[in-house]
Parts: sequence; C-alpha cells; structure tokens
Amino acid sequence: MTDGALVLGGGGLAGIAWETGVLLGIQEREPDAVRRILDAPITLIGTSAGSAVAAQLAGGTPLQQLFDAQLAEETAELSVDIDLAEFGAMMVEAMAGVTSPSEGRRRIGAIALAAHTPSPADRRAAITARLPVQTWGERRLIITAVDAETGELRIFDRESGVDLVDAVGASCAVPGIWPVVEIQGHKYMDGGTRSIVNADLAAGSDPVLIMVPAPAESADGATLPRAELDSLAPARVHVVYADDASISAFGLNPLDSAVRRPAALAGLEVGRRVAAQVAEFWG
Repeated sequence: MTDGALVLGGGGLAGIAWETGVLLGIQEREPDAVRRILDAPITLIGTSAGSAVAAQLAGGTPLQQLFDAQLAEETAELSVDIDLAEFGAMMVEAMAGVTSPSEGRRRIGAIALAAHTPSPADRRAAITARLPVQTWGERRLIITAVDAETGELRIFDRESGVDLVDAVGASCAVPGIWPVVEIQGHKYMDGGTRSIVNADLAAGSDPVLIMVPAPAESADGATLPRAELDSLAPARVHVVYADDASISAFGLNPLDSAVRRPAALAGLEVGRRVAAQVAEFWG
C-alpha cells in the first residue's frame, strides 16, 4: 500500500462550496488532523467539482481563503438555469437500452457534443478564476474526465502535458450544460459521467478519505457503488456524505452561484461534526 488519498466527488458549485466547508470545519475542530492529511504526500483525486477543490488544495491555498471566496457575493462563476428533473429525465432517456457503461457514456457524450452552451472562452475564464494557482505542483494530483466520443475515462496529472485549467475544465464539463473541452485532439466532458467520485482510482492507497456532496442513498440506490468501495480493500476507508441540511442548502440548482454560501456553511457544520471521527480515522 502507498500513502493515503483524499477523494473529492462532484456536485456543481454547491459541491465545491460544501467540500471546502467540510474541510474547514474539520480544521477548526481538529487542526492537527487536517495538517496530517494535507501536509502528507497523499494523492488528491478530484472529479468534477472535486477536481476544482483538489487543484486548489494541491496549489497550497489556505482553506480559510477558499472558504471566504465561497461566501463572497462577487464571483466569476457562470450560473445556468437547470431543471434537475428534466436533466435527469434526459440522462435516463439517453441510457435506455444501453448494453455497457461505455455505450451509455458515448450516448451522453453525443448530447454534450451537440449542446448549445456558453462559449468555451467564457467557461475557461470562470475555471481560471477558481484556481489561485493555475499550474501543476509537486503534489500527486489526479483529475478525471471522460472522452465524449469514446466514453473512455481519461486521467490527467502533472505528467500528462495538459494545462491544469483545461484539466479542471474538462472534469467539470457537465454534458448538455457546459462546453466540452478539447485537449490533445480529443473532446472531454465531466468525469462524473463515469462516477460521481471515481473512488476506485485510489486503489493501493491507505487510508482513503472520501467526500461526497450527496446523500449516501438515493432513489436509484447507493450513491457510491459497492464495487468502488470494494476495489479499495484492504485499505481503511471513511466516507463523508452530505446530510439533510446540506441537501436542503444545495437547493434545486447546484449550478446556481447563489448556492455557494449556504452550501459552504452547511459543509462547515458537517465538518465540525465529523472532525473527531476523521481525526481518529486518519490516525
């Protein structure tokens, strides 16, 4: 087994704010625990919203600074109107009759490629503004995206020869909402189209701390598939899920910049509550 991993899942602007709040809440109550996690040579794995937070942490930006940015009224983030029920129905329709996960991702990729979205330049400017440090550092950072044409997972890290802003932009490219990101001749969409967390990428690390801006269970079953958790054995694994108050704070549109403040504050309370558990877990 190698050093530990911090795995951060997707969830839109609400997810970025919530994960930041959780980490700050843990730091407030158990500062040594957060220091042990973030100062250690662990692997940071980010999907979608989690890619932004992982990149921010890898760049060394203090949690308080990141949290304060979520509370600020001024933001460079782009907001879009999205009806989650309608969006979900579109995804369900696209997945009808698929015979494999990769086929499903290709169908979703077709939606992403055909969608009318904000301009790639405007979207890239918003992603750039998220990242106080816009270059890969020495921290082991893994960012996920999915090839919109082939449905294959792509992992970006500092060895990929890819701009960090482009990598985060690709991981956050919600299909049908944000433009796909072209990198090295391929067009990429949200890493969350494979998995909200992609926790299996932490296999070989121990311990593994996972943060999921969603409830543990939904109408479709477990948010984090059992197969992903099983792939991490024999590592010690601890998962922090969003509670009911957090889900309420996320509202009906997690891509609305107005949710940042309530989501961050809800995450802060979750972090304070789970701080002792996380400190004991990490050891």
